[in-house]
Amino acid sequence: MGAAVRVLPALIAVSVGVLAFKGVDIYEAVAQVVESAEVATAETELTAGVGDRGNPDATGIATAATASPAESAVAPRADVCLPSLDYAAETGISEQEILVLRSLADRRKALDERETVIETREQAAVAAEQRLGDQIAELKKVETEVQTLLAAMDTRRDERMASLVKTYEAMKPKDAAEIFNGMEDSLLLDIAKSMKSANLAAVMSLMQAKRAEALTRMLASLAKPPTSAVPAAQAPA
Repeated sequence: MGAAVRVLPALIAVSVGVLAFKGVDIYEAVAQVVESAEVATAETELTAGVGDRGNPDATGIATAATASPAESAVAPRADVCLPSLDYAAETGISEQEILVLRSLADRRKALDERETVIETREQAAVAAEQRLGDQIAELKKVETEVQTLLAAMDTRRDERMASLVKTYEAMKPKDAAEIFNGMEDSLLLDIAKSMKSANLAAVMSLMQAKRAEALTRMLASLAKPPTSAVPAAQAPA
């Protein structure tokens, strides 16, 4: 009995020793597993993306996996679409009314552009009309100057003709008759119609018969009214 009692403590001591050795083995095994996991994690972080640069899906997966929670919350996802704004609901009008308003706005813009073009044309027309008025005024001024010049020329011509008539009246009838015989008809008529009847009769009596007869016809034609003044009913057939 005493021997059995002594053997029991020995067995307990041996069991404790065996358990201690097993605990050491378990601790070492757990430490090796933890170390292996840490090494694998470090290698994964260092080699992330290497060899997968040509594969955007793999890179995207690695990036998403290694991104921090804050970055994942801030960064928008490409596959998530933002909700479109409903302008009809926001403004309280229908889509058809919005289309009508847009059409009216385009029409208003076109009308404004057309109005601008019309105003430009009106301004150009007013400027052209003003230039035309200035040109007409200038032409009238030139016409007045020409008429004044012509009147002055007529006055001087009449003065010269009166002086020439007086000269022929002062000449001897025989000398005047010789000059009248060779004078052209229009000038002879102008001088003869302005001479006094007595002086003209003395000169014509000494002129050639044919020239005196022609002068008489020209003087007689002056007493007849112009052809345009004769009524058509009284005109000879």
